[in-house]
Amino acid sequence: MAFTGVAEKNIVFTDEDLIKNNLQPSQFLSGFLMELLEREGSARSVVYTFPHLTIQEFVAALAQFMSSDRGDIKTLLFEAHGMTDGRFEVFLRFVAGLSSPRAVWILGEFLGKFPNQTICRVIDWVKEEVKRRAGNTRSEAGKRSLLNTLHYLFESQNPLLAQQTLGYVETLSFHGLGLTPIDCAVLSHVIRPCDTIKHLDLESCSIQCEGLQRLGPALHKCQELRLGRNDLGDSGVKLVSAALRNPGCTIQMLW
Repeated sequence: MAFTGVAEKNIVFTDEDLIKNNLQPSQFLSGFLMELLEREGSARSVVYTFPHLTIQEFVAALAQFMSSDRGDIKTLLFEAHGMTDGRFEVFLRFVAGLSSPRAVWILGEFLGKFPNQTICRVIDWVKEEVKRRAGNTRSEAGKRSLLNTLHYLFESQNPLLAQQTLGYVETLSFHGLGLTPIDCAVLSHVIRPCDTIKHLDLESCSIQCEGLQRLGPALHKCQELRLGRNDLGDSGVKLVSAALRNPGCTIQMLW
């Protein structure tokens, strides 16, 4: 029910929706669903909603991950990632995160053993998506799509997967794409395990000092670093200077 709601952009459910999904109003459900009284003229009815859309998206991801009747989850993930309106973006990040060893260990205590086949399929999907998007960054849409897939890689918390996935990539360009501090943290996380990325183009990405601070641990890894047209300020310049003084610094050209 949660997944259908995400797919159809629906956050309000009726008794009919619950019955269709073999659910009944109960004390257990009240921990996940809120009851709301809806008026239509003189009639009154009860509808249900999750406390927050993010909770609905997590439950949707968990249901797809754990369901015994899940079919081919890779097909579902490819189709969801192909939607351009962003409705599945957080859902997909949750799915990728559920494949991480830490998530399996923590949630397994409450939910039982996670299906290993599903974990492998999700990891394969993340790997294929990153490789597919890495070579298509000429357009803004291509850069945004790659950034989204790097978020999936980050959520998987799997440094070896980052090495395997980006191990052949020499250039990462997000030129002109606005990056948030969280985006910068994601980039740092996926770049750090890799020794092949020689060119990192972050020109005109609206990066400020906080974003550069998140990038700090990975800045020294690239041979050519483009940071032009960002509002770094004095503090940002000090962070770049620290990267240049790093004993492992490989930067040969700095813009």
